Amino acid sequence: MNNIVQDCPCISCMDRSIPVSVLSEKELEIFCNNSVKIFFQKGERIIKQGTFSSNITFIKSGIFKMHINGPLNRDEILKIGKGPAFIGIPDVFVSRTHNYSVSALTNTDACFIDFEGFSYLIENNGQFATEILKTLSYDLLDHFSRCVHKTQKQLTAFLAEALLFFMDTIYESDEFEIPLTRSEFGAYIGTTRETITKIIHDFTKDKIIEVNGKSILILNKNILQKISNTG
Repeated sequence: MNNIVQDCPCISCMDRSIPVSVLSEKELEIFCNNSVKIFFQKGERIIKQGTFSSNITFIKSGIFKMHINGPLNRDEILKIGKGPAFIGIPDVFVSRTHNYSVSALTNTDACFIDFEGFSYLIENNGQFATEILKTLSYDLLDHFSRCVHKTQKQLTAFLAEALLFFMDTIYESDEFEIPLTRSEFGAYIGTTRETITKIIHDFTKDKIIEVNGKSILILNKNILQKISNTG
């Protein structure tokens, strides 16, 4: 590769992000020349709802939350995810402003990609466009599933599902810290802080999980899965 591509931080994403990995050397250079990397500390806003949308955001590493301020002036968490992940794509294609906010739940590395450069790659590399479409489709189907589970599952079952999500998807470890306050976690589940505390206490009492400060250790994944499946 030439020096421009070698110096490009996108190289490190090629093995981690399928859409980026299908780009040719020339396309990767376009990708790099139209992007800037920014580091966000835990708690910082990456995207602010209502601001102009002229960039695609690529989360290289870190855990983030997508949230929206609704008509009651209350924040609702739409999604919790981790890098590598593209965010903000629907906004730049159909709206001049961001329809939701994105905040860093941990220290996060993100790249902001100019829309024109991103659009050029979409138009000229069918495989890249297909992989982006797959990513958006997966996110949409996952959101549909979560919406149905949130409204139709009992709170205990949905909280068990959330713990399994953090364990299997976000941290890939049986010990982790939920990157939310109890109040935020309650809103994410669709209940109050007090109810979250009670259910976690019950799980601890039944030796399904162990709680040490903010750290949670899953002791019995099978039981947690059964609780989640019962609905």
